[in-house]
Amino acid sequence: MVKGYPSNFSLRRYLIRGASGSLVLIAGQTGMGLLLAVALARLLGVKGFGTYAFCLSIVNLLTVPAELGAHTLLVREVAAYNVKCEFHFLKGLLSRIRWTSFFFSLLITLIAAGVGLWVYHGREMAVPFLIAMMIIPWLTIMNLNGACLRGLRHVLLSRLPATLIPVVVLLIVGASYWISENKLTPEFVLSAQLLCTLGMFSVSCFLVYRYVSPSIQHVQPAYETSKWCRSMLPFAVAGSIQILNREVSIVTLNCLQGPESVGLYRVAQRGAGLVSFGLMAVNMAIAPTVSELFVKGEKKRLQHLISKSVLAVLAYSLPVTLFLVIGGAWFVPVIFGRDYGAAYLPLVVLSLGHLISAAMGSVGLILNMIGLERTTAWGVAIATIVNISLNICFVPSFGTIGAAIATSISLVVWNVLLAIWLYKKTGIVSILRLRLLH
Repeated sequence: MVKGYPSNFSLRRYLIRGASGSLVLIAGQTGMGLLLAVALARLLGVKGFGTYAFCLSIVNLLTVPAELGAHTLLVREVAAYNVKCEFHFLKGLLSRIRWTSFFFSLLITLIAAGVGLWVYHGREMAVPFLIAMMIIPWLTIMNLNGACLRGLRHVLLSRLPATLIPVVVLLIVGASYWISENKLTPEFVLSAQLLCTLGMFSVSCFLVYRYVSPSIQHVQPAYETSKWCRSMLPFAVAGSIQILNREVSIVTLNCLQGPESVGLYRVAQRGAGLVSFGLMAVNMAIAPTVSELFVKGEKKRLQHLISKSVLAVLAYSLPVTLFLVIGGAWFVPVIFGRDYGAAYLPLVVLSLGHLISAAMGSVGLILNMIGLERTTAWGVAIATIVNISLNICFVPSFGTIGAAIATSISLVVWNVLLAIWLYKKTGIVSILRLRLLH
């Protein structure tokens, strides 16, 4: 049976151990994802890589509504039910969400495939798009399984399947190119992505069976359906709008300028993402702890944890941003190829936006974990409206740089709004407080 925190539990030790472990795993996942992006950028060419990136952006966009807002709900409620030993509700929650999300994800897949056939009929985008849509159901359940493990503080295991996907895809792509020496196609790479997602879906199911089932197998399920639904709706809205905010530039560039611009922007997006993964590692480590401390009413310890986490995030994000800004003009064409040199300026703009976002701390996660998910939804909605409006204004004239400016401004608007609202509603400060440095 999963146990709560011991009486001698140290927030500092937990943060260091959890964030360090998460950082290692995310570094591995991001590193392999970046290596895969480099290989595909070179082997597919700018247009082929843009087609691949666009199809995966649509998968990412549709996977979030397919989860029905259950990802964040699972992290929060699993942690809360565990600390209160309410395993009957835990069993009911897992059962209801698993089947509902699976059937809804299948429905989204069928609708998306039908729309894709109608829009891309007779065009070279049609086959890659249809292959990509088949990823959605398996990726949805894999993500929800990871959320369940994360709520029970199996942080590293929760990320393992997602970490292995780029590794296996890279091995398949490398083996195929070495054997055939033929130019790869987006269809083949997306088929490899689908195959790997199916395999990692199976791994995630095994991990849930191994680490979660023993705690709940001998209890009768109980349901708080109305409570879960009230939270799932804002989580679903916030999550969908958040992923739309992240991917809207890719969609806009593909519609207005074609897959070549998408390929350039995806390279910049991949590089700038390095700035944020310190924040991602800390978020993974502290999410269940934020929920548990808030449930217990330990606000002082919660504030201390949040303040320390911001310091840790900035200690990582600032030097990475400086490296990308100063060295990006050299390493982008060296690593990805000379055809991608134009990705440097968008990389700089996106990196600065991610740095400001990191400086705001884990504000969105905190709001979600303490039951203020509706506030998060409003902040993300406003930021997305800003992002879409600026993309429409900037992309036709400035291309990838305009898309990067739009995305960075929306990131700043979103995080500043959430930080202000978090303080007004709870008195919790999510940004760095200078007195910590003395």
